[in-house]
Amino acid sequence: MMTPDERWKRVKALFELALEQMPPNIDAWLDQQGETDEDVRADVLSLLRHQERSGSFLNTPIADQAPDLISESHPLQEGQVVDKYTIVRELGRGGMGHVYLATEPSLKRQVALKTLAPELAANPEYRERFIREARAAAALEHHSGICTVYSYGEVDGTPYIAHEFVDGRTLRAEIEEGPLPSLEAIHQTAVSLADTLGFAHQHGITHRDFKPENIMRATAGRLKVLDFGLASVTTSAGGPASFVTLTGQGTLMGTLLYMSPEQLRGEKADYRSDVFALGLVLYEYACGVHPFASAQPMGIMANILNSEPTPASMHRGDLPASLVAILTRCLAKNPEGRFPSAVELTVALTSDAPKPRQDAAPAADHMVGWWRTHQLAVIALYLTACVLAWQVKEWQAGHARALFMASCIAAMIGGVLRSHLLFTERVTTTQLTEERERWKYPLTAADLVIALALLADGAILYFGDRLVPAVLTVALGLGIAAGRLVIERVTTAATFAHSDRA
Repeated sequence: MMTPDERWKRVKALFELALEQMPPNIDAWLDQQGETDEDVRADVLSLLRHQERSGSFLNTPIADQAPDLISESHPLQEGQVVDKYTIVRELGRGGMGHVYLATEPSLKRQVALKTLAPELAANPEYRERFIREARAAAALEHHSGICTVYSYGEVDGTPYIAHEFVDGRTLRAEIEEGPLPSLEAIHQTAVSLADTLGFAHQHGITHRDFKPENIMRATAGRLKVLDFGLASVTTSAGGPASFVTLTGQGTLMGTLLYMSPEQLRGEKADYRSDVFALGLVLYEYACGVHPFASAQPMGIMANILNSEPTPASMHRGDLPASLVAILTRCLAKNPEGRFPSAVELTVALTSDAPKPRQDAAPAADHMVGWWRTHQLAVIALYLTACVLAWQVKEWQAGHARALFMASCIAAMIGGVLRSHLLFTERVTTTQLTEERERWKYPLTAADLVIALALLADGAILYFGDRLVPAVLTVALGLGIAAGRLVIERVTTAATFAHSDRA
């Protein structure tokens, strides 16, 4: 009998293979695959039904799904006037139409002008969705994290929205171009996005399509949340239970890779669905990988429905445990296990603000220099100890060979760890206190092994009538032990006293 993990791996493999081969008769195909487990068969069929219901339409721009629609529409030309706006250039094409950079001459400002494709303007659902985006964003325009809507109108039957132009790049571009952000950048981004979503939730609005592509970072560093085209509005102030939507239950809205499990099941989305999407975005931003990564988009969908995400700390060991716990709570399968809304998430993130950490910075430069010199001197003593242990082995047979091996192994470990600390102090100072604490006992053990081996070598030399080498060997062993147990403690404490008290 298969374990739950083995069963899920089997389900996932069959599901992805079915997507590749697209068999006309799935039951017969499962028979051909030799699958007799009824639970496995049922899970595969369930996933395929989800895939059929969602398709790929909502995850792919209309320009890709139906090129005869968007590609045949004539974009506005440079210099063309739309109401009170003058077109400068096309910025891009989205799933519903075009976005242009335009100017408003009367106020001498640039705006982003979004137009609904003429072919879709006649469709009541798309027109209503377009209007809803303008209304939702306008209701939230007093928040700095949401683009200000300047106006809504129609020209020749084509609706348009004029809103604040954000000069920058999307969070998707940041994730793909790298490098991974610092802990401070992660925290600032998380608080900013949670605060923006929390503001929307306080005003009864659920975004429902929160993803890196809908987040812009301006050149000044400010984050802006875009595209409220799928937003839903509560009918009362009583919470996320009841929504005004254009689609009935069982209809999927949003981008599949950033949907919550309940959205993928075609159930109603509420604030907690946005919290799940925000957790996905923050996880991917911090770690550079989607928490439910799979070779195929439908595999990601299957993982969202059935698998637990890999803890973020497995991708980035420097993430605070508290932040990992927050991300894990955001990604809970059951909405009841998540934060009720982004408001509570913002509170959790704010209280989790990273405390400033300093190591070498508060110390005088000459004190840091002493600490570095000590590390280099001990590494040199390691080499001396190995050479001396080798010489004792050549002079005296027997136990000296084992002592030589012990000295070399301990010296190698100690040398690598001290080199690591030197590198950390020069490159990533903020982690030095943590690294010194982490490797404190292994370093002490390595030094004491070398010291004891040298003392034993000294005894061998003494009884072998080599008095002077015996004295030097014992002195070196005692020096290494004293250096670790006494001198290094004082040097380190004096150099990093400020950070160790923090």
